[in-house]
Amino acid sequence: MTIEVLAANEQDVAEIAKLSYEVGRLHDEAMPAYFMSSTEGEHLRIVSEMLKSSTTVIFKAVCEDRICGFLCLYVPERERKGFVHSKTGVILNMGVDEVYRGQGIGTALIKEAENYLKEKGIEALELGVYMFNEKAYKLYEKLGFVTIEQQMFKRLS
Repeated sequence: MTIEVLAANEQDVAEIAKLSYEVGRLHDEAMPAYFMSSTEGEHLRIVSEMLKSSTTVIFKAVCEDRICGFLCLYVPERERKGFVHSKTGVILNMGVDEVYRGQGIGTALIKEAENYLKEKGIEALELGVYMFNEKAYKLYEKLGFVTIEQQMFKRLS
């Protein structure tokens, strides 16, 4: 299977929002005490706003003439003080269509994000991953990401 990773455009918003909604549902179902359920319309608005922002880039993975994955990347304009890498990109959201998981699409998206940041002179990339998402966590470790912090949650009732 051929995977092509490209910059997303306005025509891609609905397809990417649908995949983003699927990612959101996985989170909603895994931790309903933490995440408020969202709608596909909310994801449509968020993806559309990200695409228009000067600090975010959205990549799409295309397989068999359809979008099979996406990655939303924050590209910093300003430096952060107190960090070795004063400019660090951040993966804000990423998802792969369930049918295509395990076929290298997530890896291809992350490699594209890394190359994009390097071209911009940015030397580091970070992301957040929830511990229930073991497959994603293992992928990120395989690609060289290391855990630097663990955030915890407790519901008070």
